[in-house]
Amino acid sequence: MAQWEERRIARCGQRYRAVARIAALLAAHALLVSSPLRAETQEPASQWQFAVTPYVWLPHIDASLGFETPGTGGPPVVLNDILKYLSGAFFLSAEAAKDRWRLALDLVYCNFSKADSKVSTVVGPGGTLEVPVNADTTTTLGGSMVSVTGSYALLAQREAEFDLLAGLRYTHIGTTLHWDFAADVASLPARTGSAAQGVDLWDGVVGFRGSARLGAGNWFVPYYLDAGAGTSKFTWQGLLGIGYSFGWGDLLLVYRYLSFEQGDDKPVQRLEFAGPALGATFHF
Repeated sequence: MAQWEERRIARCGQRYRAVARIAALLAAHALLVSSPLRAETQEPASQWQFAVTPYVWLPHIDASLGFETPGTGGPPVVLNDILKYLSGAFFLSAEAAKDRWRLALDLVYCNFSKADSKVSTVVGPGGTLEVPVNADTTTTLGGSMVSVTGSYALLAQREAEFDLLAGLRYTHIGTTLHWDFAADVASLPARTGSAAQGVDLWDGVVGFRGSARLGAGNWFVPYYLDAGAGTSKFTWQGLLGIGYSFGWGDLLLVYRYLSFEQGDDKPVQRLEFAGPALGATFHF
């Protein structure tokens, strides 16, 4: 139980640090959509405009998971910095804009194969048991996310833009724990085995997005912040970076943060992505 309490205290500290990141970022979001600068004029475009942004994201990833293994109440599993186990990824954003309205779509897919993980306790009928030497325990983690938001521009000028937004985020997370303990564990049917589970998260979000032009040139600062809840106890996403406008579109370099929290009694107790992203926006 002491280990569970230590993990709970650690997670509280991580939540406080996440709040500090919000303040430090000022604004952020996970939708690495096209450049928020829709037009070079003071007025929004009266015709439909479209943009597509393929991008690469290299986040540091932390997760706390709970598994219902056969005959147990679920061992806690902690994953840290599993980017080196990335086996597949796909990131793409798109949007359509007309007048002051904008509809944005963000697609994220990641798969991590057999990342090193640690199981120290197992909860069984007799209570919490200490696990013997953890010879080989790995976790496969895969997930996909689709975010759809609609926004309205309160400020739409070349020098600066500011939109209010609302939308829906769907996330699927699938995990498999593979264990190979050095000795038998009373609560487990076998020394070697695996347990798989999946969770679907539906969350409503609200927030804002915008940009600020740096002087009279082509440099600008995009920013985005949203937060919400639903299946998740709390989720928020953030983005802040720098962009440069070309004749064909925009080049963006940003720092992006994404977080989900469900609570200690859920399969996905905590999941965080944070790191740099590079993308190119094509307008048409």
